[in-house]
Amino acid sequence: MGQMRKVNSEDSVYRKLKTAIRKRYIRQGSQLVEVTLAQQLGVSRTPVRSAIKRLEAEGLVNSIPNRGAFVITPTQREIEETFLVRAQLEIMAARLTATKITPQQCQVLLDLVEQENSGFDKNNLDEYYEANDTLHLKIAEFSDNRVLYSYIHDLLDRTRIFLILYDPFYKIEYYPTKEHETIVDAIVNHDVERAGAAVIAHINSAISGLETAGQLPEDYLSI
Repeated sequence: MGQMRKVNSEDSVYRKLKTAIRKRYIRQGSQLVEVTLAQQLGVSRTPVRSAIKRLEAEGLVNSIPNRGAFVITPTQREIEETFLVRAQLEIMAARLTATKITPQQCQVLLDLVEQENSGFDKNNLDEYYEANDTLHLKIAEFSDNRVLYSYIHDLLDRTRIFLILYDPFYKIEYYPTKEHETIVDAIVNHDVERAGAAVIAHINSAISGLETAGQLPEDYLSI
């Protein structure tokens, strides 16, 4: 029981810290001080240390000898490189899924595209983001390759957090529902080559969007 409580405590601290980074409660470049976090979370330093090591392994925290652990400050190049790696894996997933997708799985993807469009039409970003991420993950899941799914899951999460950390005013300025419709249409029709090409076009659009990220909006006012 003691070991189970220890694991649960470590996992809970990890999730809380990651959520805080994702929501920018802990900002880029901030130092993660074990004793302070332990006091705030009401735990010992051990689960905090373990959580920080997990975040470091995911590339979200950078430990500097004799200085401590800091939330990363991603550069545009780092984000682009992550997107490019993710693209190659998602191309593989889309091509695999296109060869074996079932009618029931096709309907799942079509429903997610519809949910995405609904979120956009209602300006409900939470619904939109949930459908967006789930669509990418379902395409990976339907490839029936668990290793591939695991890597895409991690990279999808990492690119989202990278973008939020990179640009404090981050929001998706373009809504790639049409691009997703093209990807899903190719997969549903078992068109392997078109599915791969559609993923490439989609990722390239995301990378192009980085050119305007990180810039202060015109109405920004600092007092």
